[in-house]
Amino acid sequence: MNETKLHVAQFRNFFFNPTETFLYNYLISLERIVPVCISLQKKNANQFPFPYTITELYKWNSKFRRGCRRILKFFSPYISTTKYDLPITFEILQKYNVRLLHAHFGYTGSQVLPVKHKARVPLITTFYGEDVSKKSILLDWRRSYEKLFAEGELFLVEGPYMQKRLIEIGCPEYKIKIQHIAIDLRKYPFRMRLPKNKRELVRILFCGSFREKKGLLYALDAVRQVYTQNSRIEFIIIGDGELRLRVEEFLDRYQMRSYTHLLGFQSHSRMIEEMNAADLFIHPSITAKNGDSEGGAPTSILEAQACGLPVISTHHADIPNVVIPNESALLATERDSKKLMDNILLLLTDQDRWSTMGELGRAFVYTHHDILKEVKRLENRYIALAEANIYTHS
Repeated sequence: MNETKLHVAQFRNFFFNPTETFLYNYLISLERIVPVCISLQKKNANQFPFPYTITELYKWNSKFRRGCRRILKFFSPYISTTKYDLPITFEILQKYNVRLLHAHFGYTGSQVLPVKHKARVPLITTFYGEDVSKKSILLDWRRSYEKLFAEGELFLVEGPYMQKRLIEIGCPEYKIKIQHIAIDLRKYPFRMRLPKNKRELVRILFCGSFREKKGLLYALDAVRQVYTQNSRIEFIIIGDGELRLRVEEFLDRYQMRSYTHLLGFQSHSRMIEEMNAADLFIHPSITAKNGDSEGGAPTSILEAQACGLPVISTHHADIPNVVIPNESALLATERDSKKLMDNILLLLTDQDRWSTMGELGRAFVYTHHDILKEVKRLENRYIALAEANIYTHS
């Protein structure tokens, strides 16, 4: 155990969900801080090799804890604060001399509040997306959020859009700081996109879960319309999820199987390979009918730019803040398949534009979303808050 470094407890229901590379990137990049991870359950260990211990509060191989999980899930959020307020939690905090708590997602922050008060250490909460937008979450957690905003010390968001949204739901502005999502550019090989000859297919790539907010059905509709005017394309789709049946039905209805390839969920390394092989990247996020939104922006848009891909996306949440509109990315309004089609056709026609878009995108990510830079900002915030802890002076 490294006693010279600040130990910060990290709380998340699961370490790690498949799409949460944004959290994983930060935790494995910490240098001056040791993360002490406390969760309900560990997941996807093969996908996310992690050098630190993760404490599971409710292991699935325990009948008693499985029963507890079912009870907690049924009554959540009414007794959700008991999820982390357990003797083992405080044993871990004491063992590692933890001086700061960091909860990931707003509802996790509310659940960790009792731990904060008993341990007498500050609490940081990062909001990510659905926790500031999804109607059912805001309804269930409204009162808990009010308490969290009053008692939590610091709240982090990905960008200006999320900052504004957090203020709208009651968080004091002075408690909010922007902490960009970030990636390790060393893992993303840059390739200059050059025009294709007339015999080559242009590869268009989508990566994301099949949820309404990801806008895949609008991407499909746009690609379908493009194909009627330019058949020298193929559409590669990485992901899966609750809308799989609707996606399959769409492909069959419009006879898209010949040029559309569903690859399902893939490893992160395979995703990078597909990005390296692609020519264009599309991710037209929308606000779902239940209010769910990206909140910030999909990490995949940063990854695509890092690889040199021209991006086609939407004016949604913080997406305009993680690209250079009209320079590294072409943006449409939400649910506008026609504009998405126009943007694809523009890039198919003007392929000389690809290389400039790719260079600008890579440079933008390096300047604003490089994990090696952003993790230092996070570490500085950890250290400053731990040193200012009022509890240690009372």
